[in-house]
Amino acid sequence: MPALVAIAAVAAALVAAGAGCDASSRGARPRRDPGALVVAQAADVLALDLARVTDNESIEVCGLLFEGLVRWKPGTTDTEAGLATAWEVSPDGKRWTFHLRPGVQFHDGAVLDAEAVVFSFARLLDPHHPNYLAEGASYWRGQLKVVTDVVAVDPATVAIHVARPYAPLLGDLALFPIVSPRAVARWGDDFKQHPVGTGPFAFASWTPGEQVVVRRFDGYWGKPALLDKVVFRVVVDARQRLVDLESGSVDLAKAILPDEQSFVALHPDLELHHTQGNDVSYLAFNVARAPFDRLAVRRAINKGINKEPIVKLAYQGRAAPADGPLPPTQWGYHKPRMQYAFDAAAAKRELAAQKLDPATVYRFYAPSTPRPYMAQPERVARFLQAALDQIGVRTDLVLQPYTEHRASVQRGEHDLALFGWIGDTGDPDNFLYVLFHSDNTVEGKAQNISFYRDETLDKLLVDAQGTADVPARTAMYGVVQDRIADMAPWVPVAHSEPVVAGRTELRDVVLSPLGHPVYALIRRREAP
Repeated sequence: MPALVAIAAVAAALVAAGAGCDASSRGARPRRDPGALVVAQAADVLALDLARVTDNESIEVCGLLFEGLVRWKPGTTDTEAGLATAWEVSPDGKRWTFHLRPGVQFHDGAVLDAEAVVFSFARLLDPHHPNYLAEGASYWRGQLKVVTDVVAVDPATVAIHVARPYAPLLGDLALFPIVSPRAVARWGDDFKQHPVGTGPFAFASWTPGEQVVVRRFDGYWGKPALLDKVVFRVVVDARQRLVDLESGSVDLAKAILPDEQSFVALHPDLELHHTQGNDVSYLAFNVARAPFDRLAVRRAINKGINKEPIVKLAYQGRAAPADGPLPPTQWGYHKPRMQYAFDAAAAKRELAAQKLDPATVYRFYAPSTPRPYMAQPERVARFLQAALDQIGVRTDLVLQPYTEHRASVQRGEHDLALFGWIGDTGDPDNFLYVLFHSDNTVEGKAQNISFYRDETLDKLLVDAQGTADVPARTAMYGVVQDRIADMAPWVPVAHSEPVVAGRTELRDVVLSPLGHPVYALIRRREAP
């Protein structure tokens, strides 16, 4: 009965907004260009240079514009040939040789060759390069810091030299963008607003705060996209995204509230698309601040958080409680030996033994913008705040839009912070090294926002990077996950199931593990 009441309430609200689901309303839907797909996003992109962004919206759009030496098989994080058709690794693991695909053009007409690949790496890694990315590229510099040199062997062959064997490299290269040197030379730092790659879609326009438009690139080397263009429209209000979807003014809507997904599922003109997410949401302790520098405090709070109601109510069951940073669908996942069963009484008792000052109020930062790994971040944050209060940890909840929230927690302004991560590369390293290695605790650009530094863990992570054998790496990552659970720099909260709502006339809507539709595959059902 509660679900039916909720569905009825949503339907009533939509009717009141002039977007009801009766036949006359459906007949009045706006006329649309069948070659254009309109997507309602909860937030705008931050930039359109894939080497400078880590937010999901920017990565989604940039993924249509740029390509790497390898790419993902649709709907997976399994690598296959991309801008390179083949590659070899030297016996010592320190030289990777890539053979480029012939006949590939950038959107500006320039030809892909080895010098363009060298250029794409040099602007990231060489501080003396005239187009060096001094700002905004710290994530990729960290991922590729083992690269010592990139050399054009001949116009169709590139050699990447690394300081040590580095197994995650291939997964990184599936996302690292190869850019047009001519376009970068033309636009300079403004390239992030005028991107030029080799992807199936080319940049058309960006009106900040409103929309980004990309168009099919007819000179694409692979199978052409079936759509003429994709419009990513910023619609901040969740209810309005659903109203726009139901009225037909948009074709796909992201970040639909969990409470409203049942309405979509029962609507004759709408449907849900979902996949198992490669993500995690978590409550991070800032271990550089008292009392969270104490292991006993962190372990006690882990016992005081009941994840089941969060998954049931804030995610409407479209998530699984997390026992560590890796989702169970990720290779390398290991159930940690240290398990924190919910026990509020024990948590309260153990915190009392730590003699926390009952008058202290801790700063708890959380995003207000929906994220693919957390559609209702404020609701999750308030569940956590209530749980903390019940065990004697008082907090002041600081809610900010995503961009401001990320900047605050990367600077370490928080005592506690709610955040999340989506694995970019299909490799456990992209979770474990990025989120826990000491290298990533630099204030102002930290990805390890617990600021947890552990020489033992650092060595384990680096050793795993240098091991090519997957079973051996899996065993090593089991030790890593046990260590993280033992030291408890987080409370892992949930692994989500990304959901996108769409019109039923769309066909072949496939979601990647990042929750992004594979836009080049989407087509419309032909009218009868």
